[in-house]
Amino acid sequence: MVWELIKQILLWLSVSSCAVGYAIYLWMMYRNKIRPHAITFLAWSIILGVNVLVQLASGVGESVSLLIVNLACTGAVFAYCLKKGNTAHDKYELLCLMLAIATLVLWLAADNPLYSVLLSCVMDFFAFVPSFRKSYLHPHEDSALTFFISGLEYLFSFPAYKTFSFIVLAYPVWVLTIDMAYAAFILIRRAILSNKIIWKT
Repeated sequence: MVWELIKQILLWLSVSSCAVGYAIYLWMMYRNKIRPHAITFLAWSIILGVNVLVQLASGVGESVSLLIVNLACTGAVFAYCLKKGNTAHDKYELLCLMLAIATLVLWLAADNPLYSVLLSCVMDFFAFVPSFRKSYLHPHEDSALTFFISGLEYLFSFPAYKTFSFIVLAYPVWVLTIDMAYAAFILIRRAILSNKIIWKT
């Protein structure tokens, strides 16, 4: 009984942190403090939609609510990117989007939960490449805090899973890892560029 209550609390923390993290993200976009990459959030919206369906089919229970909230939030960010005009891209970034979509087509053709999860991780990687490239040059145009919170929310959600398997956990573990890596990447790039500025002056 106590463990069930703890799981419910952790799931609530997970979903709440997701909503709060993206609320901060959208507010920073509104204040023109960050300029996220539209291609990344378009691909993520597609990936999350796929994974919501996979997890519902796998019977994970209430923990799928985190992915549903994430899907709504990433969709909102993409829509706001369009409104703000944050749609600049080059041929390489367009290629990443095309590869991500091609991965989705492979998933649809495979019609297999294991393949769908693995392909979703590959698709997520291609989706993230444009943001990594952008943050390498302009690390202050994205939010390390939001992606750190995004990693934590998946960590909080694990105890709420009713079933544990590679199919169920592979994508959340991947997102946890890549989000934390991206947050660290932004902070490291900021520190490196700051030191370069100091040395030049």
